[in-house]
Amino acid sequence: MPQPPPPPQTPHSPPQPTPPPSSLETSSQVAHSSDNTTRVLCHRFAARLGNELFQYASTLGLALTLNRTPVFLGSHHLPNVLKTFNQISANSSRFASRCQKAKGANEVSCCKFDERLTRLDPSQDFTVGTYLVSYKYFEHHEPEIRKALIFTDKIRNESSHVVQELRQKHNTSTLIGVHVRRGDMANEHNIKLGYPQVSLDYLNRSMAFFRSRYPDCVFVVGSNSLQWCKDNVPSGYHVHYLTGHSPAVDMSILSSMDHTIITFWSFSWWVGFLNAGTTVHMKDFIVNGTQIGRQLDGSSFTYPGWIPL
Repeated sequence: MPQPPPPPQTPHSPPQPTPPPSSLETSSQVAHSSDNTTRVLCHRFAARLGNELFQYASTLGLALTLNRTPVFLGSHHLPNVLKTFNQISANSSRFASRCQKAKGANEVSCCKFDERLTRLDPSQDFTVGTYLVSYKYFEHHEPEIRKALIFTDKIRNESSHVVQELRQKHNTSTLIGVHVRRGDMANEHNIKLGYPQVSLDYLNRSMAFFRSRYPDCVFVVGSNSLQWCKDNVPSGYHVHYLTGHSPAVDMSILSSMDHTIITFWSFSWWVGFLNAGTTVHMKDFIVNGTQIGRQLDGSSFTYPGWIPL
């Protein structure tokens, strides 16, 4: 995950909006605008699927706020994950050369909303970075962002097949999606950096929370450490483990459950955001006094309405 990004490189001034794009559709077309009259907002992707989704959604949100054309460079995941990514990013090749000369505007911290990025000089092109891990960059454009985050038909078909099988097998049960992020997060180096760790106490509390409300519930678990989950998920619960799917399909399945339990970091965050039910999250996820802890802000990271446990 993110190392501390470089400080902002440019002053900011109040916006004087240029002519729309006022929606993702028109921003992808730059209708009737010349290359010289539209201002661009560039972003170069970094890291894995969950982080790329934050960078994409936040850059789109900023582009809509600032009436700029979004230009995306270097995605390793999204062209094959999101149905409309190629359409929305259609002008990226057209404007890519402008990004080489664009001014840099980097967040102060990877995981805190930086309000200055909403006040970029309207007379200049900008490249924004780096991780943009905060829903506040796109909270005022959520309907457009949710539409832009629809998975491809291939991913939806595969995940729908799994979900249908689960519902047929447990037709009277409430399905609870559980995402557990461990893997590299649990190595000694990342623990010292301050990455929050999944506790057995949290899993116990969150699973008990849902079973008290839905006694017949089934927990559908996806993780990059499935064996750890099988060894440590509390006994006495009805659990189904997801295996053999891509990360995007797992995300689609988990977000299609009736409710969700999420742990920490960006993949889990999107499972909760894309889910229509109740989401429970880790209450004490900031490790104070650590490098990562100093970059996190609960109010910027935790989506409104989620239940802390």
